[in-house]
Amino acid sequence: MNLRFDHLGLLTDSRDKNQDIADFFSGVLGLEVSGNAGEGYAEVKAGAMTIALHSGAMIDDFGAHGGTLLQFSSDDVRADVEEIRDRGGKIALEPTEADWGTIAYVAGPHGVLVELCTSH
Repeated sequence: MNLRFDHLGLLTDSRDKNQDIADFFSGVLGLEVSGNAGEGYAEVKAGAMTIALHSGAMIDDFGAHGGTLLQFSSDDVRADVEEIRDRGGKIALEPTEADWGTIAYVAGPHGVLVELCTSH
């Protein structure tokens, strides 16, 4: 078997929620979004990883989206938080020093939480 992890998919139960999440990634985090989330599918480029935004799934019962933590490395968490704040982002946890580095959380729509981390 030769499996490669290259996409992370976020499933929502409506096209409106899908668009809200795409708008968060592009407008608040400043990431490139391609496709049309409001029509059901878009992709967010996040370095080597792609975050796929789906409204619905190929199965009927995929359950409600209960929350997702996406972790991003940052060269300067404090500067990135200020840029995100300037874009209207909601900071759920202000930059905090932990044993492993500086972390902060940004709250997105519909259970999406983004962690920014600078390792020491």
